[in-house]
Amino acid sequence: MSRHKISSNQICTICGQSYAPHVFRRHQIACQRNSDDQESGRQYLIQQKHSQERDSIENTFKMVDANFDKHTTFELPENLEPISYDFHANQHLEEYDHTPIATNESEPQPDDIKIEYHPSSGKPAKILHFHEYGEFRNHDHVSIPLDPAPWKPWRSRIDFEVATLALESSMSEDQINKLINILQRVGQGSDNFTLKNNKEMQTMWDLAAERSTKFQKAEIPVPFRDQEPEIFELHYRPAWDWLQELLRDATLASQMEWDAQRMYRYNSASNSWKRFIEEAWSANTWWKIQDNLPAGAVPLCIVFYADKSKLSSFGTAKGYPVILRCANLPMDIRNSAGRGGGRVIGWLPIVAEDAARSGKSDFATFKSIVWHESVRKIFESIVQHSKTGYTMECGDGVRRCLYPLILISSADFEEQTVVCLTRGTQGLYPCVKCEIPKDELTNFDSEFTQRTAKRTVDIVNKALCIARTSKGESDAILKRHSLRPYMNSFFQINNTDPHENVSFDDLHFLDSGLWEDHLFEVHKWHIKNIGRNAAVTIDNRYKLFPRWPKLHHFEDGISKITFNDGSKNRDISKIFLFAAHDTITKEEDKAGYTLLKVTRHYINLVMYAGLEIQTSATIAAGQASIEAFANGLKLYRSQTTDLDKNWNFIKLHYLRHCWDDIENKGVLRGMSTKPNEKFHGPLRKIYLQRTNFKDTAKQIIRLEHQSVVASQIQDAIDLLDAHLKPLKSDDPEDSHEMDLPLDNFHLKLGSKLKPVTFGHLESAGSVFQRLHIRVSDFLSDLLPQSGIPLPDSKRIKFNVNDRVTSGTPPNIPS
Repeated sequence: MSRHKISSNQICTICGQSYAPHVFRRHQIACQRNSDDQESGRQYLIQQKHSQERDSIENTFKMVDANFDKHTTFELPENLEPISYDFHANQHLEEYDHTPIATNESEPQPDDIKIEYHPSSGKPAKILHFHEYGEFRNHDHVSIPLDPAPWKPWRSRIDFEVATLALESSMSEDQINKLINILQRVGQGSDNFTLKNNKEMQTMWDLAAERSTKFQKAEIPVPFRDQEPEIFELHYRPAWDWLQELLRDATLASQMEWDAQRMYRYNSASNSWKRFIEEAWSANTWWKIQDNLPAGAVPLCIVFYADKSKLSSFGTAKGYPVILRCANLPMDIRNSAGRGGGRVIGWLPIVAEDAARSGKSDFATFKSIVWHESVRKIFESIVQHSKTGYTMECGDGVRRCLYPLILISSADFEEQTVVCLTRGTQGLYPCVKCEIPKDELTNFDSEFTQRTAKRTVDIVNKALCIARTSKGESDAILKRHSLRPYMNSFFQINNTDPHENVSFDDLHFLDSGLWEDHLFEVHKWHIKNIGRNAAVTIDNRYKLFPRWPKLHHFEDGISKITFNDGSKNRDISKIFLFAAHDTITKEEDKAGYTLLKVTRHYINLVMYAGLEIQTSATIAAGQASIEAFANGLKLYRSQTTDLDKNWNFIKLHYLRHCWDDIENKGVLRGMSTKPNEKFHGPLRKIYLQRTNFKDTAKQIIRLEHQSVVASQIQDAIDLLDAHLKPLKSDDPEDSHEMDLPLDNFHLKLGSKLKPVTFGHLESAGSVFQRLHIRVSDFLSDLLPQSGIPLPDSKRIKFNVNDRVTSGTPPNIPS
């Protein structure tokens, strides 16, 4: 008998067959998927009987599948329109504001919150008092069956913990074997350490890999011109497999929102309900998508991110990860790197530059086709479900008919042009969202034709048809709209419009774009012209600026900074007016002083755009701040300087789309690339410390997958620990819980409470969310600022199982 065998064969509750333990979990996942497929098919047949319109749509898409040949240019039939809706005919937020209807609504209280659900949900509107709203947002947690040995396939918990330590520390094989040898000599304790060497550890990782959606390899053939197809290697996780993993997780499913909502806050001064936007489901696009789904069906919304990044210091090695998040989860969960957060779903091929081809338009198109064929493969598994829906039982025990779609594409502008298959900043119409001429990017007054999926399909189809007889005329049509001669891979996914999905990104468009590359650079030119003393004064003020949590302190000033990340750029812009307000004067430099005023408007627009809750009032103020900024910049440009500066750039124009994106898809925090950019560091670390620099993609994705599995196992262990270690009181008198009236005189401010874990507090309400992290960060910043050294010179890190209690009663003067 193998020493890895833990128990006898197990019976599958779905099909009734018997399987060995090491293959049982894999079979159970596949068997459940087959069962769900059959049930979804049955539900769809029922749906078909009641929906002739959906039959027509399905026939249209069968035409697409019949006409598609991945070895040739992809064309859609001329009469085909992708099932994506014109999201541009939007009402503005203030148009939803209304007064209470006396017959249907009780007398509202100041700051009450009203939630209206999409009619197809069948849910009545809710009115909550403000203090109840936070509690309402914390969904009831479902009962989760505990795994008594979540560390399997490791034979013991300590085996798993050592393997995780080796993974996180990027240990070499020799270092791992040495560590194992040391632990084996420690002797027997309360737990058993049974691993023999690194080879066995890697075998256990391979067994554990079955816990999560694994990477697959596919070959993507794409021809350049009329040559033989070139073969590119794609590593990917099927998007639908990843989504099902989330949907079957009881904890995550209970946190998901499904139905579109319109949310209002009661303003007692005006006796009216004022709409506000936060999460994507409270914005306009989600509602419009649900308008076009069958009654009772719900959207399953994806946030898409892809970006090429350097793996080596000199940039010779690059990686191209695709990261997905589920927009049905709250931002605090989906923007994390942990459970329910971002997942690397693909590793795209990178087309090597070639002296004979680089710089040519058709080579740029060729690279875009390789990208889109790769992305098509990643999303291949959701295409059919986006058209017919997929009915399954989610982890919270509720059966739902789900329609997957891409709601948000989070990317820098260069990547957005690839997503939308436009020709970039050199095209006649560089914007991915509208057709503004490239020489009018400073125009904030005129309106320009919006790009839509339907319009793009019409233009590309026309051009591809004409190309059969006149390639020159076909190319001229596409150039007039700055489009490439290929059909966008996202058009096969229903309710997905890439022009609508691409989103305003505060990191690349504001902090590292409009500020770093333009406003800050021009300010430095003016400061240099004033003289050395001005630069010294500003540098000194940055050095002396009081330290503040989460605000970078510039020990050496800013005048000699050559490289910044986005957060430092934002901090420089926050402080700049305080440092330069009297250094650049109107008398000494009129244009420079005007630019200071422009910067004040810029700071205002950044503030409004970054709000985590947007109301009709804040959106109006934000739009006014952009108008003030544009007018101020226009005045500055009219003032003569010796600086040859071109302000006609795309990131300036993109401000015009900022508030449309917020009204349609929620606040900027849900669209930002910041959470996704954090993935590049760990991937780069894997490349530098764990690969042999040959055939690195395979090695990187294997280790990345191990990290995902380790995180999932650790989550299960934490859950088990919390269950096995119930909260115990140190004080016997505290064991009898009772409600005490607030006017008991023996109670005072600072009364000692029984110790409680951070996890217990965090489950009590939204005000305590991430409390252990917030307290860790607060103390790690406060102690050094107060002259108290950190323990072991390391930042403090509490976990959810650490316990906290009140300290000395506060000394409150009478």
